[in-house]
Amino acid sequence: MAEGRYHWSRAAPSARFFGISAVAALPWLLLLVRPMWWAWLLPFAFGLTVSLAYIELYKKMTIRAFFRGVGHLLVGRVKATNSLAKEILK
Repeated sequence: MAEGRYHWSRAAPSARFFGISAVAALPWLLLLVRPMWWAWLLPFAFGLTVSLAYIELYKKMTIRAFFRGVGHLLVGRVKATNSLAKEILK
């Protein structure tokens, strides 16, 4: 695989705002649009920003990969079948 800065797979890096993922900026945008909600939205926005920054910077995971891992933790790797015939033959 080609190395370096100009590989085709790096053509669209994720959006960032001062090094933090753009997903973490959504509560701050809502805070700017509806400032009278600041009493409950400010701790939520700060907490979400810190947790998403922890996932990306320290765990070295994307948000999608983190939630996929949480899904594996909750559900497991075995996928259920919807085939009634397979269930009857067991």
